[in-house]
Amino acid sequence: MAIISKNMETQEKIISTFEELQHALYKLKNQIVEFELLFNQACNRHIASNFQKEWLLDRISSRHDIITLRHDSLQLVRETVAAFRDFDGYFLDHKQLLQSLQLLMLNHAEKEEYEIAAIIKKWHDKFSDAVYFVEDLTY
Repeated sequence: MAIISKNMETQEKIISTFEELQHALYKLKNQIVEFELLFNQACNRHIASNFQKEWLLDRISSRHDIITLRHDSLQLVRETVAAFRDFDGYFLDHKQLLQSLQLLMLNHAEKEEYEIAAIIKKWHDKFSDAVYFVEDLTY
């Protein structure tokens, strides 16, 4: 059994969490594009129905706004976490990384942007779990 240093194992967990974040951003970006296409189709239907399908535009638009908010929130998390990455792809100063995410979350909560703060908290917790994981010592 290979011995891996605690720091290297922590790096692997943080990198894995960062990749999960990147994947979530990718999926949200695809959803944004899909909703933009749906909105264009809904506009055409609204016009074809002699402007009787405004409810459809409102529904798609509000869903698009929610997805965009999530995407923008994850962008903030990614930018914050990426600032702690070196040229080799490793993350430096784990505690400062977590403190920066916590500060970002609290700043949005102070502005009463609770949805954004909740999204940031979710990712703060994921990165915190990656940094402060408990090793499974059962063999």
